Amino acid sequence: MNLYDKLKIYLGRAENQQSKPPYESDSHGFEPENFLHKKNEQIEKVLNAVPVENPLGEHLATVNFYEEAFCHAGVRLSQIFDIPADIISLIAKDNCYNNFDFMKSVFIDTETTGLAGGSGTYAFLIGAGYFEGRKFKLIQYFMRDYDEEPAVLHSLKNLVKEFECVVSFNGKAYDIPLLSTRFLINRMENPLDKPFHLDLLSSARRLFKERLPSLSLSSLETNLFSLQRKGDIPSFEIPSIYFRFLRDKDPNPLRPIFYHNRMDVLSLITLIIKTAGALQDPFGSDVCREQDFYCLGKLYEDMEMFEESIKSYSKALEIPGVREKAYMRLSLLYKRLGRWNEAQRLWMRMAQDGIHTVFALVELAKMYEHKTKEYDKAERVTRRALEAAYKRRGFAGNDSEQEIKELKKRLERIMSKQGKTLNNNFYEGGY
Repeated sequence: MNLYDKLKIYLGRAENQQSKPPYESDSHGFEPENFLHKKNEQIEKVLNAVPVENPLGEHLATVNFYEEAFCHAGVRLSQIFDIPADIISLIAKDNCYNNFDFMKSVFIDTETTGLAGGSGTYAFLIGAGYFEGRKFKLIQYFMRDYDEEPAVLHSLKNLVKEFECVVSFNGKAYDIPLLSTRFLINRMENPLDKPFHLDLLSSARRLFKERLPSLSLSSLETNLFSLQRKGDIPSFEIPSIYFRFLRDKDPNPLRPIFYHNRMDVLSLITLIIKTAGALQDPFGSDVCREQDFYCLGKLYEDMEMFEESIKSYSKALEIPGVREKAYMRLSLLYKRLGRWNEAQRLWMRMAQDGIHTVFALVELAKMYEHKTKEYDKAERVTRRALEAAYKRRGFAGNDSEQEIKELKKRLERIMSKQGKTLNNNFYEGGY
């Protein structure tokens, strides 16, 4: 007897030994269909959801409307339409976003069966919000079991295809690739391939990474607009609660998940408005503080808004934690703009205060040698840089050897321009 026949006999015995079906009629006369119907009614009532039918099946959906005057974390949602186009480009760090239109945008957040992603991860709850006029409509698509996924994706596709832009938080790395995979697995057209995708995690990193130890959405809510959620649930608990629901069909533990998803979508709007306010008036904003000014300086510089960058870097010169980096970036920006006097003053102050000493002295040497042709000054600052490099070698070990070699070569070249020769007895640590 081969293995197949043995398994067939074993499975046949196991089937005969099964107990009565779990939904077998009992003394009260419940049939499986009635039982499931009552369960579904309970789920709909608890979640305030309605069943939605489409060509691929059925799923649940909740719909919430937020009027024009509605405020989330003290911010009126309709303020998003007051943001100038150039500020949206700054948020995205891309001038193409001058054409970004929030009326043509869908705000998306997902709750999934796993936080790592992958082809085995399902988006069991998808929040998709959009503006109708100056009112905001938020639909949450929910699948009661895995077999409802095609119906959920079909409904989502019909909605998303009407929009040109996507707004998310970490959506480029997580939500959108995950949903795109689900569309692919279900052999459906992917509606999420949009010309514009504003991922607010990237924006937050650019502006707040130096000050905030965590850039999760909940951390940004707390630190930027003082929002404290009530009745929320940690993200890491969400998959296990959904798995438990699949077993017992008790919808009550799902209510905090729906709340969590709604808050995430609404906070996307508030975060945009707060970030825009910081970029429009950083020095008068209640959002920008301390280390943020260094990040603002980098953003403005990258977008070639040089005067704004200089102001932001100058503010950061007095802020611990970013002071040294701000000195370096600002001095190089002055150099880039040909503002040599300002650059020189910064390099001299850096050398005096021990801020990136070797870097500052080398930049001075470059300026004296190549720009002003003051070779005697170039020689003096190069010698000082070499002395500082030797001192640093005592702490950094061989990491300074290449730096010392280059400084010696620079010094030799400068001296040759003066008709001098480097002393053969030139030794480490003295001249």
